[in-house]
Amino acid sequence: MTMKELAIKNSESNSSLKPLLEYIYTMRGIDFSLYRQATVLRKLGLRLQETKSRDYKEYLSFLKANPDELQALVRTLTIKVSNFFRNPVVFELLSSRVLPELSAEFGFLKAWSLGCADGEEPYSVAMMVHAYQSKENLSFICHIQGTDVDPEAIAKARKGEYSDEELFETKRRYLDAYFQKLPHQSGTGLGHERHQVKDVIKSMVQFSSDNMMNMLLHKRAYLGSYNLILCRNVLIYLNRKMQEEMLRAISDILNDKGYLVLGEAETMPENVRQKFEQPFPGIKIFRKRRSGAAD
Repeated sequence: MTMKELAIKNSESNSSLKPLLEYIYTMRGIDFSLYRQATVLRKLGLRLQETKSRDYKEYLSFLKANPDELQALVRTLTIKVSNFFRNPVVFELLSSRVLPELSAEFGFLKAWSLGCADGEEPYSVAMMVHAYQSKENLSFICHIQGTDVDPEAIAKARKGEYSDEELFETKRRYLDAYFQKLPHQSGTGLGHERHQVKDVIKSMVQFSSDNMMNMLLHKRAYLGSYNLILCRNVLIYLNRKMQEEMLRAISDILNDKGYLVLGEAETMPENVRQKFEQPFPGIKIFRKRRSGAAD
């Protein structure tokens, strides 16, 4: 294929990609044009292959004729790998340093897990809080929120049932205290035991299926404020400009001296970084500086 033919092919592909993304936005309110294009194209390719569609135009026709495919597409485009207490060192610091500081500074915890997937992260926070309160014989108001754009993920989160594979980083004390093993289902084989989060932990977390980008960028005035926000492995899917806008919006709703947790592979843009300090070198836990504080 000549360079001219390749340019024409790419132009045709881009022109048919736009109406596909516009259709997704119209139907689900998710603007994937703000995501990293390489990631979107790679994941779209998986759905084209699965549906045997030759191009975006044909896939759009398939999408309109098969409404169930829209959910499969959204799950593919927003898929996140998650498990309980992912990156244990982060939760060790949250438990031993951050939580005691927040309870002393504010007298309450208001936490938000953005892109919470199937609920593992906010439930992990709830278990950490409950264990801390029990150990220190403390009682303070605690509100933990988990939000994800995928309604199927939120439905699973509310149900609170997980396989042993999803609990591989969970310490035994949490397993014993906060999960109950479900009866073994015939035909599942070994290594597929199911565990359910106990009601005492489920009652501590409120889940919602919402577009967090839309909430942060266009409805932040209605969100209130938080002193702990976890936004791990969300920014990596967004283009640089949108990463900065999201972090500015998060900063706006985060209390002074509140904490923001990012994913291991994520970086804080310099023009937002000045609003935060990093108390644990090498760990992506950031504390918001007091308004007007010097660097």
